[in-house]
Amino acid sequence: MSSKIRVDTIENVAGSGNVSLGSGHNLVVPGNETVGGTLGVTGNVSTNGQLGLNTSGTGVTGRFGTGITVRRTVPEVHLKRDDGNGEAGLLLDNNSSTQRLFVGTYNANQETHIGTNGTQRLIVNSSGYVTIPNQPFVRLRLASHINSSGTTINSPGNQVTGFQVIENVGGHWNSSNNNFTCPVAGVYQVSVFYIKYPIAGTAHIDLHKNGNFVNALRWRAPEAGNHYYQAGGTASLTCAANDVLDWHFFGTAGVHDTNGSWEIKLSH
Repeated sequence: MSSKIRVDTIENVAGSGNVSLGSGHNLVVPGNETVGGTLGVTGNVSTNGQLGLNTSGTGVTGRFGTGITVRRTVPEVHLKRDDGNGEAGLLLDNNSSTQRLFVGTYNANQETHIGTNGTQRLIVNSSGYVTIPNQPFVRLRLASHINSSGTTINSPGNQVTGFQVIENVGGHWNSSNNNFTCPVAGVYQVSVFYIKYPIAGTAHIDLHKNGNFVNALRWRAPEAGNHYYQAGGTASLTCAANDVLDWHFFGTAGVHDTNGSWEIKLSH
């Protein structure tokens, strides 16, 4: 039978007032322990459970190891490893599989990622280049001519349809109604480049927002002669979430198919 010493109370310790265990011996406490003062640890702290820090302000200096969790009810803050072989940084988690935010070095290439639920939303590489792979963006081109008959169409004109979708990041362009729905509030950059169908007369393209002409956002090709005149430019406008953008045509000459590019993207 192994020997045991059970002490319910230690009082009047002489000397420094410390209770020491010899080298190679461990103090095992199977129950809960409360420290009313300051707990000073000069070595490492290992825990198989959660480390709860329940003060209104917690100061942490030095380094946390792999997988440490700091919980103040919810959300949780996970401090990931910093050994350069994987994730290193902060993982914010409110106990929902769809609500996670990671900030830190994601891989051995030393890219800094900000992401949610395991998907990278913003990446800064080791040279400082920033990429936003999920930035809302659509790029289109016309699959057929507009008004190649030379019919006079008056303002506000007809909605431009018949687009071929080249890129549609985020899926915010709807080919069934030829509308772009802004997913978030922000400044959107709109670019149009087209070639006039070779009929004399005007060929206007207007940008509409929520069914109304956006003042001064008009692309107009030269009128004279039966030539392939080019028109284009870029403009920016502020939109609210769920604002709808589309293009309208009016004039006598039309717009040639295939050539050109029609783009909308979230600028900032």
